[in-house]
Amino acid sequence: MLRHQKHKKQAKHNKGLLQEHCFPDPCTVKTVMYKDWNITVTFYVALHYIQSYLCKNRMRYGYRTNFRNHNDRNNYLARISVRDSRINQIVTDYIALFKASCIARYNPCSYKRLNNRDLCDYEKFASQDLPKALGI
Repeated sequence: MLRHQKHKKQAKHNKGLLQEHCFPDPCTVKTVMYKDWNITVTFYVALHYIQSYLCKNRMRYGYRTNFRNHNDRNNYLARISVRDSRINQIVTDYIALFKASCIARYNPCSYKRLNNRDLCDYEKFASQDLPKALGI
C-alpha cells in the first residue's frame, strides 16, 4: 500500500471513531461529554487527509511529506497555498482546527468553551469539505 493510501486509510479509521457511541453527533445532541477528544480526533482526520494529498502529489509537485512538528506542516501549507488552489481552499480552516485542538489538548478544561455548533462545523470540514477540496 502506498503512503498516500495509508494516510487516507488512517483518516477514515479516525473518522470511524467519531461515529462510535462515545462521540455523539455534535450536530444533533445537546451534550457532548468528551469535546476535547472529539476535536482532537477530528483534527487527526484532517491531518491524515492532508498528508495523503501531499504524499500523492509529492512526485508531481515536489511536495514535502515529512515534518518535525505541526507548526512546521502549518507553515509549509501556508507557503504552498499561494500556488496550490486546493490547499488554498482549506488552509485557513485547517489551521483554525489545529488551534482549537491544541487549546482543548493542552489547556485543562478549556474544551468546555467549545460549543456543539463549532464541533459540528469542524467535523463537517474534516470529514467532508477538506477531502472534497483536495480531491481525495
